[in-house]
Amino acid sequence: MIKLWLQIYFNYQIILKDLLNRIKIVFSLLKIGSFKPIIESISTRLYSTKNFVGLEVKINQLKNLDSKINITIRPFEQSDINSLKEGQRHIRLVEKKIPDCYVAAIQNNVPVYRQWLFTQEQFEAIIDYFGQIFPEIGKDEAIIEGVFTHLDYRGLRIMPNAIYQILNQNHYSHLKRAIAFVEQNNVGSLKGFYRLGFEPYILRQEKWLFFARKISFIPLPSEIHESYLQLNSPASN
Repeated sequence: MIKLWLQIYFNYQIILKDLLNRIKIVFSLLKIGSFKPIIESISTRLYSTKNFVGLEVKINQLKNLDSKINITIRPFEQSDINSLKEGQRHIRLVEKKIPDCYVAAIQNNVPVYRQWLFTQEQFEAIIDYFGQIFPEIGKDEAIIEGVFTHLDYRGLRIMPNAIYQILNQNHYSHLKRAIAFVEQNNVGSLKGFYRLGFEPYILRQEKWLFFARKISFIPLPSEIHESYLQLNSPASN
């Protein structure tokens, strides 16, 4: 019984923390006159169901895919905030400073892409921030999250090349497996992971009802796996 009440308390602490942070973002968006993200966020949390495809790859089977423009990988810097013209997207995660966040930069050190790579050492921190949206990972596993490419540089295959370079840095030589979760309708990101060699293995379902979220991990439906395998077909490109 005590364990149950502790779990309920823990869940509502996460909900309250998320709500307070969202209110903070709402005020910052109102200051700059941006209403669309506010409406979308409220609508999602009132009532919605979203599916995220869980993807995995063995690091030694990762495919090297060159981008159509030269990029250099470096750690995220404070001066990079909103350099991708993404508004308030992931601003709270940036402020949390959970390692490790990277950017891909082009000539003159201009950032065009950003992502996080979380290892087991950060697992407690990311669960505290995100809630229970990731399965547990081992010491030789990592989570890719917060992938975002500048709108002006999409279609140049920057994402798959950046992920490959990040995972192949010397200090990640102990990693054997990486996972990521991509919204089912985000075809562009799914294609990028497909080209790297990622395979779908599970489905995460997020249901919102009056600002309360329920997370479920369910077996991957066969139709989603089949549609994923068609991502690189001529009709899909």
